[in-house]
Amino acid sequence: MSALVMGAFAVAMVPGSAQAVNWDHGPLYDRGKHAAAYFEENGDHIKVCDTRSDGKKAWVNVSDYTTEDFLYSLTDKTNDGKCSYRDASDGGRYNLPENHKIRIVVSHEPSDNSGAAEYQYLNDH
Repeated sequence: MSALVMGAFAVAMVPGSAQAVNWDHGPLYDRGKHAAAYFEENGDHIKVCDTRSDGKKAWVNVSDYTTEDFLYSLTDKTNDGKCSYRDASDGGRYNLPENHKIRIVVSHEPSDNSGAAEYQYLNDH
């Protein structure tokens, strides 16, 4: 094979990044649109983004609705165009259970849940 073909093959084998994900669900906003979250079932990708430059962080809580187990929390501290991100390849609690309903609560500070919005999805692929 030529070097050009080998180079193209090597690039095709590199795992995707958060930017390459085709999000199943999102943006999922809190009530004031201070925070936005995204969920892709295939690979259990979750991203949370702070959408306001108000000095308050955005966060998402991820739970297994089926078993009522809290799984993890993810925060994004600044509206800088970068988001916080996790997926199944991080292992452990980030590898969400298949065929379970996943609860995603999107909110922002203060963390009293006054502006929180809840979403639920069946993690079936």
